Amino acid sequence: MTQVSGSLSKALRRRLMLTWCAMGGLLLPIAFCVYSLSPLLFDNFFYDTWLSRHVTPPSSDILIVAIDEPSLHALGRWPWSRDVHAKLIQRLDEADVKTIVLDVLLIEPSRFPEEDTLLAEAMRHNGNVYIPIALLSEHISEYGMRDILMPSSPLLAAAKGVGHINVSIDDDGTARSVNLVEMRRGETWPQLMALLVEKTHQDSKDVSFRRWPHNTVRIPFKGPEGTYPTVSYSDVLMGYVPASLLRDRTVLVGMTAAGLGDRYSVSLLPTGLMPGVEIHAHLLDALRDNSYIRNVESRVGAFLSVAPILFLMLLAWWFHFRYLLVIVIALGICVLLSSILALSFRWWWPPSASLITLGVAFVLIVWQSQSALLAWFKRGLEKLYQEPSILPFQEPTLPPGEGGKLQQQSRALEFALGRIVEGRRFILDAVNSLPLAIFVLNKQGEVLLANRKAQQVCWESNQRAISHIGDLPKILNFENENAFASFWPPRPKGTNEFTNVKVSGLCTDQQGRTYRLEMDELTTTANSVAGGWLIWMVDLTSEVDAEAQRSSMLSFLSHDMKAPQARALALLDAQKDPSSAMSQADFYEGLGQCLTTGLDMINDFISLNRARSFDLNKQFLLFEYVVIEVLDQVQPIAKMKKIKLLNDLQGDDGLPVIGDKSYLARAVFNVIENAVKYTHPYGSVSVRLYREGESVVLIISDNGVGISAQNIDSIFDDYQRSDEGNVASGHGLGLALVKTVVTKHHGTVKCESELGKGSTFTLTLPVCVD
Repeated sequence: MTQVSGSLSKALRRRLMLTWCAMGGLLLPIAFCVYSLSPLLFDNFFYDTWLSRHVTPPSSDILIVAIDEPSLHALGRWPWSRDVHAKLIQRLDEADVKTIVLDVLLIEPSRFPEEDTLLAEAMRHNGNVYIPIALLSEHISEYGMRDILMPSSPLLAAAKGVGHINVSIDDDGTARSVNLVEMRRGETWPQLMALLVEKTHQDSKDVSFRRWPHNTVRIPFKGPEGTYPTVSYSDVLMGYVPASLLRDRTVLVGMTAAGLGDRYSVSLLPTGLMPGVEIHAHLLDALRDNSYIRNVESRVGAFLSVAPILFLMLLAWWFHFRYLLVIVIALGICVLLSSILALSFRWWWPPSASLITLGVAFVLIVWQSQSALLAWFKRGLEKLYQEPSILPFQEPTLPPGEGGKLQQQSRALEFALGRIVEGRRFILDAVNSLPLAIFVLNKQGEVLLANRKAQQVCWESNQRAISHIGDLPKILNFENENAFASFWPPRPKGTNEFTNVKVSGLCTDQQGRTYRLEMDELTTTANSVAGGWLIWMVDLTSEVDAEAQRSSMLSFLSHDMKAPQARALALLDAQKDPSSAMSQADFYEGLGQCLTTGLDMINDFISLNRARSFDLNKQFLLFEYVVIEVLDQVQPIAKMKKIKLLNDLQGDDGLPVIGDKSYLARAVFNVIENAVKYTHPYGSVSVRLYREGESVVLIISDNGVGISAQNIDSIFDDYQRSDEGNVASGHGLGLALVKTVVTKHHGTVKCESELGKGSTFTLTLPVCVD
């Protein structure tokens, strides 16, 4: 079965490797394709969210002069004559502004040439006035129309710089970026704000200035509309704005009146419409402090989009397609963090392509892996069905058209697992049900399997006591340890006996049960276990006990029972001889004593065996009353020997127990009678009865002859009696009956004694709880 599993695992690995290669070849083009569609809706939302949370304060030297509604009300309808603009420039020049940007298209000559002359003269006098051009769509030139709208010649000559003011609009209608450089018919046209910053660096001879990138850059807006300070065009023209507010500022003049100029939705959350002149103010601020955001080049962005897929494929192979969901989530988080990190360095890389491809990769890999696993399951189940069945099974079937392939394979797998589980459970239950303690070993003697009976024999404190069969002597006591030492390693079959331990050798466990060990070689086709050994333990406890009981009974019959009968026959023989004949009264008395002794021994023997062999008739009773009745029976015997019988009965509730009254009375009688029997005349015997926790305790103490230490452990055995001091005689069944009765009532009995000073017997029974 291991070889079969190995071949199936290799087939699964080959299938997964093919899946891995196919996924890699499919996912890389998907990543490139999705990246070519960027930025997607999520990219724009992600970018706008980041930008809204990372706004910085605007520069304080930028001022907007707005052509707003109050200005239109004060100066009349738009367009105004160009001499009005000339007056504005003069006002700004008088206030010592640093730079003026007219964000107003002056592409047509005035109807009055002197107005252009006045405006050009004002621009020339200031020397730092920038004016815009308009770059229209190139396809307009195909119809003979101009795509470059230039200012009139006087204004063009008087301006310090001319640049375009085009703003790029994304597919969602939001203005986020501009082209700093536009190419038209072989000419390069810079963006007006980029030209302003470039001229400023040239005037200051700043060698650190770098040329602008020719691709699109993104505007990091400093805030929503109204971020930069704004004054009304008419207020400046009429002198209402103090010169201190205008001095050394860069002034952008543009339209903010509703419906008059261009207004755009910008990349801020929440967003509003922002006039074009304020967008240029944000752009100017970003260009001056190099905080504008550049787009990652297409090749670099495509590579970055592919990199997570490559990592996914490598990690999927490294972890054998485990933890795939965790890997995809971790890579997705890394993609988002990488995009955020790039933004912190003023680079924009849209993450949607990588995230979408990761999601597609997860779905495809899971799908293909599931397909590979289903194929592997199918082959594995076919191999399993070819194995011999332990129990009869009926293969499950689905009605035609019910359930897909996954459901059918799941049903088949569930059936196969149930088949394995049921077979394993059947084998284990069968082994555990055997009455023998069985160990299954490998060739090295290590315990592979032990049934329930073996666990009961060789487990201590809920822990397996042995892991190797050589440790068995630590648990069991063997009759011949040297013989067992040669038991392992066993000799193989074919030479001599494969074990030096005799099959009839006996051992005992901690509970005193007796076993005989037997063993044989184990052959198996399982590759994981190359053969082994089977050891079983035959429980011989009942046979050993029966043999011991038979030996004791034979000794009892041949010695104890024979003695009173022999004395009776001797009396009869003596009575026949007139010379030795006794009086009739003495003869009958002696003969009666012999018969009584024999009858008592027979009754004790019958009572002991009945107590051991049959169930007791247990019922509710008050143990204190039983003890009182026994004391009444023993009182005449004690009185005859002039022995004082003391009692201390402390049972307020009568000390209820569940038990057989006749047997309990006989057991208590035997103990108290023994105490009286082995006590010298004028001695004393005390009986104490009380309750201790959940137990009833009866203590019988005497000051008689006592029992020697070497005999005290055997006084409860069959046919054992104490002959200390020759004070009394018996046949050794009384205390054995006491031990049997108390044990069958789930109680305990023990004896403490010192030779010459007396003995104390303690009986404990469980109290009856309502």
